[in-house]
Amino acid sequence: MSGIDNLEWEKLLTEFSKNVDKSLKKLEERDIDNIPGAKQALVERLRVMRDYFPQNNGDLFIKSINEKIQNAFFPKTKDLAEAFELILKSRSHDQDFIINELINGFISSRSKTIALNVQGTVIDRMVEAFSKGPDFQIVDHQFYAMFSDPNKARKYVKESLQDLVDLFGLEAKELIVEKDKRKSERKVYTFYTFPEKILEILEGEYVDTDDVLGEKRVSEKFDKTVFISLFLANISVHRDDLKKIGGVYTINGICSIFSLILLISLMPKLEVNETNPVLRDPTYNPETMSIIPKSWMMKEILLDLLEPLINIVAYRLGGGEWLKSVETSEVKKKIHNQIRFLIKDVNKWVYGQLTRVEIPIFIEISNIFAEVLIDYSTGE
Repeated sequence: MSGIDNLEWEKLLTEFSKNVDKSLKKLEERDIDNIPGAKQALVERLRVMRDYFPQNNGDLFIKSINEKIQNAFFPKTKDLAEAFELILKSRSHDQDFIINELINGFISSRSKTIALNVQGTVIDRMVEAFSKGPDFQIVDHQFYAMFSDPNKARKYVKESLQDLVDLFGLEAKELIVEKDKRKSERKVYTFYTFPEKILEILEGEYVDTDDVLGEKRVSEKFDKTVFISLFLANISVHRDDLKKIGGVYTINGICSIFSLILLISLMPKLEVNETNPVLRDPTYNPETMSIIPKSWMMKEILLDLLEPLINIVAYRLGGGEWLKSVETSEVKKKIHNQIRFLIKDVNKWVYGQLTRVEIPIFIEISNIFAEVLIDYSTGE
């Protein structure tokens, strides 16, 4: 990963504080208090974020990103198998529901050029294909059958397919048949599979070997978490080689996802009156959910914070190269729409309000912030 420059880091912290001031100004000008006390709670939280986050060299950001995001999703290693195993082991069912939906949505939008005519998400279709195929591999014509477009030449689909293969870090292998049974001519088959060391990790729990035929087949536990873990591992290992991870689109998408996670994790929890309709909704569980008023997001109160957060996440995960990538004008045009898309995935609507599902990563980042608030309030 490219090195971290202290002057650049200080500049990013300053920009974050300036944008917090922008959000505070909007709060002063607009009536967003559709839940009593919500506006004041947000004002107090933003003031603390503005005043404290830049202190101690942005220690809270460093802890949140390095300890709770990088270690679990982008471990520092050049070994793909090691990164994959670390990421796979850090997954939990509750956390995966949100993370998988976010990243699955991003991957689907990233690969939409070959998925426009496909029912379901790209990852779901790939899980299905690997589940049906023998020896844990997919032949190229299976990919064409899944993602072909009658209005486009196979060459176009093949190029787009390669982008998808690269995105997941799959391996392409060739099988040469000197005489094809149908046409009695030489035939070259290309098939795609997981790298051998990844297969060794999956063996037993996710992949079974047929004792009679010796073929590898996926087990019932094999699902999109495996693909997403490989996708994240591929980014971890090749973070300094933008071409191998999908370029600026991937960087912008990943940093948008985790900046949104940071922002939602840091939002204050609200106490609502017992007559509030949210509490009567059978889908709302106060033990595992908390309310984020829709006005905070939908009236663009917090959108000013997302761009500096994206820059901060990019810099901590990928250094100067990632930061330069999210600063391109082409990417900036997509940030706003992408954030709105992600907000829909990461939150549930309950009686007209957004609710935050308290998955582990939200709680862990929130706990770091709570510790900082205690130190802040006591002056220690």
